[in-house]
Amino acid sequence: MKEIKLRCHFSTIFESLWQFWVVIVFMLLNQIDTIIDVVKDIGSDGIKSLVSTGGIWGLAGLLVLTACVLIFQFLRWRKTWVILDDNLIIIERNTLRKVKNTIAIENISAVNMERNLFERLVGTYRIKIDTNSMTTANETDISIVFREDIAIAFRKTVIERMSALKGSGTGKALSEERQPDELYKAASEGKKIFASSPKDMLAHAFYDMPMFSLIIALAGICGSVWYIGNMGFTAFIRDAFGGFIAVVIMVLTAIYNIAKRFIKYYNFTVYRDGKDVHVRCGLIKLRSYTIPVDKITALQIEQQPFSRIFKRYNVKVVTVGVGDEDGESSNLTMSLPEEKLKEQLQELVPEYSWADIAKVIKEEKKGMTVRLVKSVKWHLAAAAGIIVVVVLHGPWWAAAVPAVMDAYINLLYIMSHKAAGYMASDEGMILSGGFFAKHQTICTYKKMQILNISYHPAAAHLGIVDGVIMLLNSSAGLPYIKRDLAIEITNRIIGGQK
Repeated sequence: MKEIKLRCHFSTIFESLWQFWVVIVFMLLNQIDTIIDVVKDIGSDGIKSLVSTGGIWGLAGLLVLTACVLIFQFLRWRKTWVILDDNLIIIERNTLRKVKNTIAIENISAVNMERNLFERLVGTYRIKIDTNSMTTANETDISIVFREDIAIAFRKTVIERMSALKGSGTGKALSEERQPDELYKAASEGKKIFASSPKDMLAHAFYDMPMFSLIIALAGICGSVWYIGNMGFTAFIRDAFGGFIAVVIMVLTAIYNIAKRFIKYYNFTVYRDGKDVHVRCGLIKLRSYTIPVDKITALQIEQQPFSRIFKRYNVKVVTVGVGDEDGESSNLTMSLPEEKLKEQLQELVPEYSWADIAKVIKEEKKGMTVRLVKSVKWHLAAAAGIIVVVVLHGPWWAAAVPAVMDAYINLLYIMSHKAAGYMASDEGMILSGGFFAKHQTICTYKKMQILNISYHPAAAHLGIVDGVIMLLNSSAGLPYIKRDLAIEITNRIIGGQK
């Protein structure tokens, strides 16, 4: 195959310079009082004051430092090459410290594209490439920026070569869209596209919102209304202005959480093409990621408290390169009722059609007995705390703090028992867990790497065990199950899929 040798787009120079200036601005903010005085002196005495106080030298130093950073970034950009040679991607930097990073295409797990507002303005895309590496599972292995047409061609070439190595033929796993903004063109080829409307995205933002933030906001509003109703608005502003500001912040935080999710998942679109799943979403930062199905470690069905109340589910992909950095999304669906969820998963990942969340079995009832035994230590700690508080401080009401903490911890035990469950089939397992939020991990035996089984004395006496199943870049809790079933699962992991 012909070697392709490219440089990143020159705009990366100015992105680095922008990051440098962000640091400088934060440093200057720490000296804001001095800067204000200097500006006042300039306004009254003119540039002569800036020279006499030595401020001109500070400004000149900043300009020289900026020029040095600019020159350094320019030389670094000019001496760095991205080489696509046969089935290798090579990042070669020939500066004073020579660096050569080589990645085999067969080890690539994801080829993602994204662009922020600056990249939209200059007409570039950022390509993020991740590999099946445990050591770099929480960071991007390669991040490169190209002009739009070059980025699209580069990504297409990489995915075509990935497809050829998977034995599906060159280009058969890649759709014909020219860029993420034109994803809908794939519909003309008969592919079933799942596109979310603004109503769907708002619903997802609500269902996926943490319940505690909304409860705190509502509690603050109710408390403020009660205070105003009994004491009057003037007294509220006079005596509880700090509380008023806190309530405003709580409400704005709840609104922000919904707006942030809406912007993040704006125009969420997903479809299956060959052996890959393509996802596109984002308003301010457009993201497009391609997920090779054979690189998927597990699927995770999530239910925040509101989702559990309204019986909605959303699915995330557990794989290296998608959703493993701050701000990244790994969603495969928005929040959906069970029937629609099954329909989308059947179309997008039929390889996991064996997994039916309706067939998840609750963990053994004996598991609650073990949890009650485990909670004894918290009862003892709470009792000791109450005794100490009463002896040292006297008032009984002060003892409510350790009592409330004890009640909350034991509530977590109860909620974890209610969320815990499993489904075991010949292909793999569904493992359910959580507290107020619930998550169900779907994984095959082939993707399971380690099974750690725990024998708590009470559990061993009752003939049950629990544990943790380790995956490549994730883990899932095994609920309390019978010992014989745990041995059977161990054998299936050792032997792979039966």
